[in-house]
Amino acid sequence: MNTDVHAPDEGQYHPEDVSVLARLFNGLRNRIRNNLPFTLCVIMPTFLTALYLILIATPQFISEAHFVVRGRSGQSGISLSNILQSSSGGAGATSENTYVVQDYMQSRDAAEILIKQNHLLDVYSRPEADFLARYSLFGLGKKFEHFYKYYKRHVIVEQDTETNISILTVRTFRAQDSQQIARALLDAGENLVNEINRRQRENLIHATAMEVDAAEAKLRDINQKLAEYRNTIELIDPMRQSVPMVSYVTSLQNMLTSTNMQLSQLRASAPNSPLIAAYQRQADILADQIKKSSGQITGPGESLVPKITGYEDLMVQRDIQQRVLASDVASLEVAKQQANQQMIYVDEVAQPNMADWAEYPRDTIVLVVMFLSCLGLYIMGKLLIASARERNLH
Repeated sequence: MNTDVHAPDEGQYHPEDVSVLARLFNGLRNRIRNNLPFTLCVIMPTFLTALYLILIATPQFISEAHFVVRGRSGQSGISLSNILQSSSGGAGATSENTYVVQDYMQSRDAAEILIKQNHLLDVYSRPEADFLARYSLFGLGKKFEHFYKYYKRHVIVEQDTETNISILTVRTFRAQDSQQIARALLDAGENLVNEINRRQRENLIHATAMEVDAAEAKLRDINQKLAEYRNTIELIDPMRQSVPMVSYVTSLQNMLTSTNMQLSQLRASAPNSPLIAAYQRQADILADQIKKSSGQITGPGESLVPKITGYEDLMVQRDIQQRVLASDVASLEVAKQQANQQMIYVDEVAQPNMADWAEYPRDTIVLVVMFLSCLGLYIMGKLLIASARERNLH
């Protein structure tokens, strides 16, 4: 008896296959029906999330920049040793200024500047962006406060606690947009630091500069009074101009002394000499001249003594004011040096990069979080329902 075994034809209809598929479909349907709450609460949200991530979600690119805020030091440039030194030794005021720059980059002011100068609203409303990721969701919430909350989710500034290096991350729908926004934020932070330096310098120098101006004004006033006084007494320098007059009176007194000595000798040796009258007249003339010249130097009225006294008083005032001005100028230089030493700078450790691929959305993480969240809610719901049933039974 010959029996021929024929291989099944691939294109031939087999009812057994249909029945298998039907059993699988019915089994799946029964399983879904029996586990409908689990399917609706866990499987369906996770499945819809997966569809969104695969078919709808728009890639989002991150640009990252590293910077450090440091004070002025004797070393120029930036190096690893400078960064470590600034992060450990003198991290007081510098860290405080670092927090100021970080807070500013995530502030409303920075967001408004980016809106005006870099069209930030258009950046986050790109046509390729999906409806859940773009601003604003379904056209709702177009006030600035709504955008600011959206902005803080996409612009993040953090600090490495070990090195004190600040890390700026910007997330947009285009790699070039992320890089440009990060660059604009670094420039805005540098402008803020420059403004801080300007105000700090102005506060340190302003009071001392006002003292210098006041001292200069007083010195000019004294010089003006001195010039008016010289015009009044018609003398440039009464001190110097009195020296020849004093010398002249001294020479007259010497001549009078010599004449009186000769007159005394002549009276003693030749009492009847005709020269006695001549020496006497000469002595009288010298005495009269000494009296007149001395009256020009001392005494009330137009003598030199009152003029010299007023002149010396003004000169003493000018000398004191010059010393005050010199002290104020020295204080001003010290204040300028102190202001220069307290200046801060933004040093860019890493420039804003242009991403080669999108880092968001992170599909695996989102799916896992969605599944675990739904599963947790499902389990909590079952526990609450079971607890309520037990209460009703009792």
